[in-house]
Amino acid sequence: MPAGECFRIADGTIDMATKRKLPPTATPVRLNLAPVVDVTMCLLVFFMVATRMVEQENSRIDLPIAPTAKDAEKQELGNRFVVNVRAGESTDTRNVSYLVQETEIPLSEVLKRLRAEHQRDADVNCVIRADRNLPYKYVQAVMVCCAQANVRKVTFSAIPREGGGG
Repeated sequence: MPAGECFRIADGTIDMATKRKLPPTATPVRLNLAPVVDVTMCLLVFFMVATRMVEQENSRIDLPIAPTAKDAEKQELGNRFVVNVRAGESTDTRNVSYLVQETEIPLSEVLKRLRAEHQRDADVNCVIRADRNLPYKYVQAVMVCCAQANVRKVTFSAIPREGGGG
């Protein structure tokens, strides 16, 4: 081999004239942002969908105040069926709407959906969220639907302190 010729091995280069190992040549470092963008987009879509699902259950309702109310963990509620009972736009309490997943439905449809949910899961929990200014008869109507659908677990949403709304 002529003098000054180098021999390349896996972990570095050996100069054949001096028989010394030379440091490996530097490889350029490139930052690949494509996986970072993919993960960011997946997280963005996840949180957008999760937010929409929470909004479907938590319609804007002025919940009643109950000083003895306790916060329930989501795990304690189990499989839940949320019924929002909301007063109409005016102060007229005859204009009451029943909402399930932000869709206004008649009380007869609430009963049908409760029965279907009970068929799917016998341990379903009906969460009733009602406006504090509504007469009790509208909440009672949902409770009657629960009894007719054989739903035994009923939870009422309330604010445990003075001030704030749902």
